[in-house]
Amino acid sequence: MQSHSLALIAPAGSEASRPGWWEPILRAWPGVPPRVEHLTPEQVLSTSRALKPSQTWDAAAVAPFPASQDSLLYKLADVLQQALVPTLLLLDDNPDHNARLEGFNPGSIVTQRATVDPRSLAGLLFGLSQRQPAVRALDQTVRMTQSFQGETAAEIDRLHQELLLAAKVQRDFLPKRMPMLDGLGCSVLYRPAGFVSGDTYDVCQLDEYHIGFFLADAMGHGVPAALMTLYISGSIPRKEIGPGPHGGYRLIPPAESLKRLNAELADSIAGPARFATAICGLVDVRTGLITLAAAGHPPPLRIGPHGVRPINVSGMLLGVVPDFEYQQVTVRLEEDEILVIHSDGIESAFARNARPGEAGTPPIPPHFAHFAQMRRGDALASLGAAMDRLADDLDAQTGSLHQDDDVTVLAFQSTCVRETTRAGAIDHRAHHR
Repeated sequence: MQSHSLALIAPAGSEASRPGWWEPILRAWPGVPPRVEHLTPEQVLSTSRALKPSQTWDAAAVAPFPASQDSLLYKLADVLQQALVPTLLLLDDNPDHNARLEGFNPGSIVTQRATVDPRSLAGLLFGLSQRQPAVRALDQTVRMTQSFQGETAAEIDRLHQELLLAAKVQRDFLPKRMPMLDGLGCSVLYRPAGFVSGDTYDVCQLDEYHIGFFLADAMGHGVPAALMTLYISGSIPRKEIGPGPHGGYRLIPPAESLKRLNAELADSIAGPARFATAICGLVDVRTGLITLAAAGHPPPLRIGPHGVRPINVSGMLLGVVPDFEYQQVTVRLEEDEILVIHSDGIESAFARNARPGEAGTPPIPPHFAHFAQMRRGDALASLGAAMDRLADDLDAQTGSLHQDDDVTVLAFQSTCVRETTRAGAIDHRAHHR
């Protein structure tokens, strides 16, 4: 059986400071006699900074203190408790003093009368000593856990700062303001589900009469998806120098833009990180003609007097088939219509509060009804007011404070009468090669 270490503490000059005072307890000790260290309170207090639970005694016994030294006793008890040393505090025959000390009972201090049978005191100290290895092991576990918690908190703070920086960088790739051209109003609703978004968009003026736009949704969430959006934003081509109907430059058709972006993603990036959906468009503000091409993305929506109508344009997900040929469709945006391009996050946001349709009627996507509310009755609201209404609807949905997915909505509205165009240019589907 292992020998325990025992600190015997008594005020200097007291009867208990003589080694013989403790002999009855030591003779009654069960098993192997303990290794004893005789100390004064001052000696313990002088070494208090060096006391560590793993290096202290298995137990301590404190002889009776005179009432005049209560403050010293309290300091001693505090040091022993901080060092996790289980302590037996012996009391004298002073009833008033003992009443005060019995009320003073920190968790690791046990009080007992000094006149109790030495065998009982020895058994009590032995029991306290026996539990000490478990206490030390628990203390070490707690300290390790606290250390890990501190390191984890520091790592979380570092990641938090990195995510804030990543969010700033991503937003720097987004347009600071919508282009302003006579004949077309533009607005955007952009709500990442976290610090960074898997959605990205751009709306820019290509020349005096044309606006180019795209909206892309990278596969996945978080930082990998956000990095993919930066790659897409910097890679999608929309205008290049060369001969064309506009002089020294050429506007790249949306289908060609997606084809070139798709080939670059398939060739340059490995794994599922290269997959994304997208819609690319080109607006001629003189005529109201909008040319659209899509890659696995939710269809664009026309919101007008006849409700919400999807535009039939589709194509393969980006990054899957390198040489896929994308199609494009050209439509005319009427003065009483809004064109909406959105990511699939808007669908899941409105799906939670969806109501079942009537029996015998085809199901209507829940977000269609909310897009229809962008119009105020039969009269078309201003685009800003319409987007505000949509944002309010989003806020009212269950789980709006903790979105499941990123939400991005681009909206375009005709603001003046367009030139008459030939019928063949309306809803005309072209196949880009």
